[in-house]
Amino acid sequence: MNPVEVRRGTSKTTPFSVGRYLDEYIDVLCRLDRSAVEEMAYLIVEAWRSYKTVFSCGNGGSASSASHFAMDLTKLSAPPNGHRLRTMALTENIAAISAISNDLAYEEIFVEQMKPFLTPDDLVVGFSTSGSSPNVIRAVEFAKAAGAVTLAVTGRAGEQLQELAHYTLTVDSASVQQVEDATMVVAHLLCLRVKEMVAQECELDFEQLPAPAFGLRASAAG
Repeated sequence: MNPVEVRRGTSKTTPFSVGRYLDEYIDVLCRLDRSAVEEMAYLIVEAWRSYKTVFSCGNGGSASSASHFAMDLTKLSAPPNGHRLRTMALTENIAAISAISNDLAYEEIFVEQMKPFLTPDDLVVGFSTSGSSPNVIRAVEFAKAAGAVTLAVTGRAGEQLQELAHYTLTVDSASVQQVEDATMVVAHLLCLRVKEMVAQECELDFEQLPAPAFGLRASAAG
């Protein structure tokens, strides 16, 4: 009996490299749309001024980002002489999420939670690396139909969410991990920018502040 000959296969996959990942990630961060960050921060401050609510949603790592984002927004927009921004992470209520999933459908977990609370001109922020998560898509569709303003943070392949949301920031990477990493950077940039703008407005009337140096751009979806 001939001995079994073991041959090593030739893999076409490039071995993982910490240095290459970091280099690619730094490049992704450098290419973030800074004007989109400014636009979104301005919209969030508009919600704060009007006592509106910012809702956030996502799945998996994006769910964690949605929760972290809502927590930071509330904490950082808390001036000693002004009101806090109202936020609601739709990723936190495990009882509601499991009940809606069991009784209706997982696609409805965010919509059903918004139904008692969402009002016109509220903000709904969807985080999705793929841009095609059915429950995030449903949340954005429902929010638009209810007269809310929709924001999205997604990856390069997120055409569906990009076309649906009113305002989108796209992380230009095909790597899920790098999109997730950059998503939290975007979330922190938004929170810190909002913190600065809220602090300014608590010292001055809004009309006295310099106007934003950009024009708000809505998607073709309207």
